[in-house]
Amino acid sequence: MNIKFRHELINYLIQQYNLKNYLEIGIDDGSNYNKIICVNKVSVDPAIGQYSHAKPTYRMTSDEFFETKSKECEPFDIVFIDGLHHSDQVDKDIANSISNLSDGGFIILHDCNPLRKEEQIIPRNKSGRWNGDVWKSVVRFRNSPSKLGCVVLNTDEGLGIISNRISKNKKFKYNLEYEFLEQNRKECLGLLESINSII
Repeated sequence: MNIKFRHELINYLIQQYNLKNYLEIGIDDGSNYNKIICVNKVSVDPAIGQYSHAKPTYRMTSDEFFETKSKECEPFDIVFIDGLHHSDQVDKDIANSISNLSDGGFIILHDCNPLRKEEQIIPRNKSGRWNGDVWKSVVRFRNSPSKLGCVVLNTDEGLGIISNRISKNKKFKYNLEYEFLEQNRKECLGLLESINSII
């Protein structure tokens, strides 16, 4: 299976595992969300600024959603996290998503593999390509006591995949300096070229 874009990965998993309930955190202009084919779809975004015309299901932050609205929903089979690209927020989004994830479900993360140091600096200091420091959340999660495995598919700026269908990661010594990522990218991210070797 040749995956190039996030919606292709999400739709592939939905079809492959007959997933019914989808959550997208951070819908931006809706271009990804609108391509997802799933029985039940929910989106969350405060939708301020450039994409305030977007129409999320819940116009609020992900923190607010998980605190006040998520219990109204069935457990999610697949969650796509593409909200605030700051690792401290991504850590919270991962933890909250796991708490609302069905057994055998998937969490997908976008922007996990920045190729230049300036593309991951917080706060964002210029226009142009920017991934934020989502990669730090991947590294921390891969070294966490969670029973879920985590890898990154090397496409579309790096697509992280978290699931109990993925083998648990072996811990490794790390630091969160970008230079360490550059020198140890495959180990840090569990970087893989094909989904066929994961699922």
